[in-house]
Amino acid sequence: MDMKKLLTSAAVLTTLANAALADPTLLNEGELRILTNPIYPPIEFVNPSEGTLDGLDIDLANAIAGKLGLETVFVTSSFESLLSGLATGRGDMIMSGMSDNPKRQESVDFVDYLTTGPMLFTVKENADSFKSTKDFCGKTIAGSRSTTFGDNVTSWSEANCVTAGLPAITFEGTEDSNAARLGLRQGRYDGVVQGIETIAWQMRVEPDTYVMVGEPLLSNDVFGMAFSKDNPELRDDVARALDELIGSGEYAEILAKWGLDHNAVEKAVVNGVN
Repeated sequence: MDMKKLLTSAAVLTTLANAALADPTLLNEGELRILTNPIYPPIEFVNPSEGTLDGLDIDLANAIAGKLGLETVFVTSSFESLLSGLATGRGDMIMSGMSDNPKRQESVDFVDYLTTGPMLFTVKENADSFKSTKDFCGKTIAGSRSTTFGDNVTSWSEANCVTAGLPAITFEGTEDSNAARLGLRQGRYDGVVQGIETIAWQMRVEPDTYVMVGEPLLSNDVFGMAFSKDNPELRDDVARALDELIGSGEYAEILAKWGLDHNAVEKAVVNGVN
């Protein structure tokens, strides 16, 4: 064999080897197993009329899997068990309205796909008492303890209540956002913190019940799909698939279906929050 043919053959073998190394690791061949906590409409929830999973994350996950030639399998879990479920191999990725933040990036990688922001709200009968976010200084706010909302409320309170000589906001963690809203309606809390996209949905489901107060506590909060740091190939494949959906307009169509047009990202970003 002459040197030119030898070099060509070596290049082909190298390319094939690199391609093999780039294949994502999946728990089951042909399946994309997605860990989710379906209690967060319109992001993910159980459709009450059908008894099936529904929401933005479900539609977007199916579209991404389609680009990769895979079938989705949704693995339900409590929110606080999602990261451990990924670590112990119950799923290939997490897609469940999870905020990308530096603390979580210590154990997983994110592909950011939706803007969000923690928002304070109260019941309609309290609207005259809470005109701005500062009106909650010295009051009690509830929210899911398994999210970062407690940290968000505490940080905002320190910067805007305490530094102004006002009493701090007390945050009380609940099992989930449903429990927080129930406590609010029962008068046990003055307000609740929740993602702006989900309280907007809840106001459609329960009209004349809640009012949003002020502006989101954060301006750079994003949801990310989470991946094991041992599986960067899957992370990058999903990022490429998301970019293709953004470019084709299918991403925008999915967001519009759920009234989340203004929550769009311009492109897939890995670990975009520092």
